[in-house]
Order: sequence, then structure tokens, then C-alpha cells
Amino acid sequence: MVIAHIVSGLPLPLQWGLALLIFGGGLLVFAVRRSALRIAGGVAALCGAGGLAASWILSPALIVAPPYAVRIVSPAPGADVGAPLTLTVCGVPASGGLVPATSSQYFLAVILDGVQAPTVDVWHVQVDLPAGRHAIEVELVSPSHQSFNPPATFTETITVVPGATPAGPGSC
Repeated sequence: MVIAHIVSGLPLPLQWGLALLIFGGGLLVFAVRRSALRIAGGVAALCGAGGLAASWILSPALIVAPPYAVRIVSPAPGADVGAPLTLTVCGVPASGGLVPATSSQYFLAVILDGVQAPTVDVWHVQVDLPAGRHAIEVELVSPSHQSFNPPATFTETITVVPGATPAGPGSC
């Protein structure tokens, strides 16, 4: 199921159906002795895998432009802050205003010092970093974790200083 969610942009019931075909069919192949059921399980698993591959290849999230650019508005770039801190990530539409970066259609991938944290569906992201200088990158992605084309990313560097005031949530 996790594989279907990550690589496809399909609705959740279809993802469950593909997962059932793949894993249920695979289970029949390896757990049943009757050759007819093994063949049927293999066909089901191949159909599920083919549907998953087709949804990934044909997914519109791979070929569409992002709806807006993203920007970290809090803490400010180069800021000295305490930990834990709250990143505030806003979308910047063509009109130039600021909107919350996430919705039911847009999630954020957060990369801290080159390591991706879990993808989130919130625009206020709690981060607990050790003291020192840190590179923070955010990328707007689809709910199925796919990047837009071109990617909507923003990178900034902050310094976590022991005893400094933690950055609180900002507004868009």
C-alpha cells in the first residue's frame, strides 16, 4: 500500500485495490499448491503491478508546473535562533501575495542538512535542530510525494544558538 501511495497519484480506493492485487496475488503464488490458483495469483499480481506502473508513468503530477513558488518566511534567512523552532512556509502566487503553502492538494518535503524529514501537510513545521549552522530546504510536492516540473523549492541557512529565542510561527 505504501508503494502505491508514493508512486501513484491515484485516489486512495484505487491504491488499495492495486495493493490487494499485488500482495494478494503474490501471496497466492507463494502460499498455494494448486497450480491454477498460483497462475491466477501471478496474473493478479502482474495486473496490479502494471496498473501501478501505468499510474506512475501517466501521473499528471510529473508534468505540471507548481501552482506557486514557496518561501520560508520565519525564521528569516541567516537568523540566529534557539531550538526547537517553527518554520513558516508560504506560497507566493504570481500576484505576489502570500498564502499558506499546504492544502489537501499540496504538501511540503522538508530537507534538513541534506536529509529529508517526513513529508508534511502543514505550513508551520516544528523542527528541533542541534546548535550550529543548518541548511533548510522545502519543496512543494503532490499528496503522492511527487515533485512538480519545474520543482518549487526554497533553501535558507539558519544558525541555532543555545539560549537564543526559538523562532515562533509566522503568518502568510
